[in-house]
Amino acid sequence: MFQIKNKQGITLIALVVTLVILIILAAVSINMVLGDQGIFKKAQQGANSMRDAEVNTQMAFNSITDEMDKIIQGSNTQNPELRQDTPNAPEQIDGMTPIKFTEPTDSQMGSYQETNWDDSSWYDYSQSKWANTKSADGSMWVWIPRYAYKITYTNPENKSEGGTIEVKFLEGTSDNYYENGELKTAKRQTTTDEIVDTTSDYYVHPAFTNETSINFANGGWDRELTGVYVAKFEAGFPEGNNDTASVKSSVSYTQDSSYVRAIEAGTEEDWTQDARNWLDGIYGEIPTKISYPVFQPLTYGMNYISESDSYNICRVLNEEGNIYGFTLNSSDTHLMKSSEWGMISYLSYSQYRNKWKRNSYK
Repeated sequence: MFQIKNKQGITLIALVVTLVILIILAAVSINMVLGDQGIFKKAQQGANSMRDAEVNTQMAFNSITDEMDKIIQGSNTQNPELRQDTPNAPEQIDGMTPIKFTEPTDSQMGSYQETNWDDSSWYDYSQSKWANTKSADGSMWVWIPRYAYKITYTNPENKSEGGTIEVKFLEGTSDNYYENGELKTAKRQTTTDEIVDTTSDYYVHPAFTNETSINFANGGWDRELTGVYVAKFEAGFPEGNNDTASVKSSVSYTQDSSYVRAIEAGTEEDWTQDARNWLDGIYGEIPTKISYPVFQPLTYGMNYISESDSYNICRVLNEEGNIYGFTLNSSDTHLMKSSEWGMISYLSYSQYRNKWKRNSYK
């Protein structure tokens, strides 16, 4: 009996001790897993830390990206010296393809190659590379970005002595530009009879502005423009000494005669001649459709044409069936106005004159 009781006592004690140990171990395990310093808590804290780190990293990356964008756009307020004028990018026009030029050498003429609108090396105004394009027929065009200008005369009392023209490229269709890192706004004529002083402030060139409110006093537009394309060369005949086929437009010649210089007519003196063009011949008696002109280098100029006929043919360069690939939706073609001649002249005599001339086809 004793032995039996003794064995039973040992068994109960062992059982109790075992249960106590198991309970302690369980408590320890639960605490290790679920406690404030437990595995789950540690894992949760680790996950939260990773999420926080990811958020902080993303915020830092976004901050860096924003700063880079600001620098690129010239609007970093903490570094105003980085602000600068950025010419408006060329607009995409149906039928146009961007082209890049190579410089001529002593033994080889300059040439060009086609590229695409996303080519980052297509143009760079700071490196004298202007944005040039080619239409479907081979004609070439140059993008002129929106700008403001100021004239400084060498002798204000005698403007015929000349001076300098300074240009500031403007942002979008705004009148904003940067000077010494500071954002400024160019002026513009606001009334029909206002006399502007372009020697004291920068004025937006009217070739880019909406002048409906002042009755187009300076040859402006009915809307604001980010820039315009101009032909790189004078209007010339198709075929002749180029590979563009002659295609008739919807416009006919209207003049019957033309006053021709003797040296051109091969006569002893200047004389009135039957109106004609090189490939079309005499067209006074029978209405002759005007061929679409080309704007290419080394091409016979389109001569003996009246101003009204020039105006009419230029207005239909984007009509259906034209040779350029232009469409009515993406282009507005017209004979160059006096304001646009001024726009090019001012630019060609500004601090960008070398950039304008250097990029010419040679």
